[in-house]
Amino acid sequence: MRPTDRMAEQQPKSWMRVIITLFILFHVYIMATWGLPTSPFRTRLVQKIEDYVIWSGLWHSWDMFSPDPLSLNFNVQAFITYADGVTETWDFPRMDKMGLWEKFQKERYRKWRERVRQDGYNQIWDETARWVARQHYKNPNNPPTKVVLMRAWGPIPPPKPGDYQPMPKDFDLKFNYRFEFYDVKKEDLL
Repeated sequence: MRPTDRMAEQQPKSWMRVIITLFILFHVYIMATWGLPTSPFRTRLVQKIEDYVIWSGLWHSWDMFSPDPLSLNFNVQAFITYADGVTETWDFPRMDKMGLWEKFQKERYRKWRERVRQDGYNQIWDETARWVARQHYKNPNNPPTKVVLMRAWGPIPPPKPGDYQPMPKDFDLKFNYRFEFYDVKKEDLL
């Protein structure tokens, strides 16, 4: 084999190696910068990659740990009314109610459930209601006609010092608010 043949054979491999290395370095950059605390510096670093990170599902946040972790428990429910007037209640997926395998499959629902209840995410309320309607459309003669989204919340009881304290069985979410009323259209169910 001539030396030029060997070089031609090795060249595509070296380009592939460069591409893979750049891909890995780019994703290491994403992990390192995305996990930084919120600041103008972090904003500058992630500004150009934000669309890609969100589109690819690589986004994450560490705000649940500090400086002020969530101090309330909440639930989100949908009330689906059908053409015949019957109403069904659907709870948004809750990790604490799932087995290990189901948690593994549906972990991304945790963030959706957490965000959809907030007023700052009202732009996704209509689409969420349409999605719920499609999930509950089982009978063409009795389609969903209305979806109402409700959030309920209550403060998490303080832990007893030096003791593991599971959530009390009688824990009740004291507050609730119906935050979205959506009239389902025929085209929503397609």
